[in-house]
Amino acid sequence: MHPLSRALLALVWATLPLTPVAAAELHATWIDPEALALQRVLPPPPAAGSETEIADLAAVRAAVATRTPEDERRITADLPCTLDRFADVLGPAFTAARMPKLAALIEHVFQDGELAVLAAKSAIGRKRPYTIDPDLRTFGHRSGSTSYPSGHATFGYLAATVLGILAPEKREALFARADQYGRNRFEAGTHFPSDLEAGKIAAAIIAEALLSDGGFQQALADARAEIDQAGR
Repeated sequence: MHPLSRALLALVWATLPLTPVAAAELHATWIDPEALALQRVLPPPPAAGSETEIADLAAVRAAVATRTPEDERRITADLPCTLDRFADVLGPAFTAARMPKLAALIEHVFQDGELAVLAAKSAIGRKRPYTIDPDLRTFGHRSGSTSYPSGHATFGYLAATVLGILAPEKREALFARADQYGRNRFEAGTHFPSDLEAGKIAAAIIAEALLSDGGFQQALADARAEIDQAGR
């Protein structure tokens, strides 16, 4: 595994308030984020000033204008990128306290995905909605990182993919949960709808890379054994 570049590590520090671990602890386990080069395979974001970007920003403004206190509570609750955020779909046993191996798997998946997304964000450099419209009524932290793709949307779909392998009967519900996970960022005013779509594509690319790695497959098997043991 190649070491992270200084520029990428600096970007991780800039986005620290949105990550569940300290920046110094972020590391790639199964994926080289720079070699994966998401920016080379993702569709480009809407061009600055284009009709598509104007429509993207209008959609964010509309979502922000109709955001409710209940939406804001959900946005806050879903900031952590952890296994526990999917317990409402999988059941109360699916928490870090009860399934540490599965929780560790999802944590490593998050970190691999987050670093790949940060590398792509740095290369693509799309402005956030609130950078284009400073008066936008955002909710929560205004990240110093760029916008495309959404890291939270990527994590939601990536976690849904991995957990759907382990609990295929819950796959549809997991992806519905991932949809909401990403939509939180749109309703908060921190991402465009197209950022969320890019996160969905990024998650599929990252998942494919993970599934081709022997170390990931072993960790997946260990998590499956833990789930089977808990079900006895």
